[in-house]
Amino acid sequence: MSRLFAIGDVHLPSTRNKTMHRFGWTEHPEPLRAAWDATVQPDDFIIIAGDISWATRANEVVDDLKWLDQRPGKKVLLKGNHDFWWADSGPKLLRQLAPFKSFIGALHNSAVRAGPFLIAGSRLWTTPEAPPMPGGEMGDESQNVGYLERESKRLAASLDDALKQEALAKANGETLRRVAAVHFPPVYSNGLDTLFSKAIEAFSPELCVYGHLHGPGIPFGFVGPRNGTRYVLASCDAAGFKPVLLLES
Repeated sequence: MSRLFAIGDVHLPSTRNKTMHRFGWTEHPEPLRAAWDATVQPDDFIIIAGDISWATRANEVVDDLKWLDQRPGKKVLLKGNHDFWWADSGPKLLRQLAPFKSFIGALHNSAVRAGPFLIAGSRLWTTPEAPPMPGGEMGDESQNVGYLERESKRLAASLDDALKQEALAKANGETLRRVAAVHFPPVYSNGLDTLFSKAIEAFSPELCVYGHLHGPGIPFGFVGPRNGTRYVLASCDAAGFKPVLLLES
């Protein structure tokens, strides 16, 4: 049996030692470590849905990546809005993540195959359809047309790559299960279509997992089935500081 989990917004401290205590995350990340190690097996797959570390530079994030690497499961990483350490090109990112053997891929204008699961997505950004939400350091980001255009292109590139990988798998007699993984909500509790939800639902994944929302912002994310896709919010506090089981195959 293959299992796919997700957890977002682990917000590890980096060498900057930026804790989560002021947000009420007591002794973080120890509760997450305990739940993760008790829940996820070495052969499971787990999506890390952005906002991985408070690091701002590559040298600041190494200990956080080691911490993730030590956790059970084969990981697929995704950039969040706080991941300023993330390399700016695919080849640089691969070199940055290469020392960590449990990392099997990252969504960077690309898709990643994880056993029977085919995972595609991008960071996204706040869309015009988003309702007013709490602000602040762990709140929502203001709208930015340039970011929306860029993330739309990145999402399209990832979905296109997924379709190419799926075609190759089919030629080899394999059937893969489509999954979308993003950081920002592609659709909100008001249910309004966004450019991101339209693209994701056209891809027809079984589910779309996202993070980003915290505390009083959690109810603003859409969860549940919508146009054939199940939406799952897996930010750390929304998930109860425990990896969320998405699929079994």
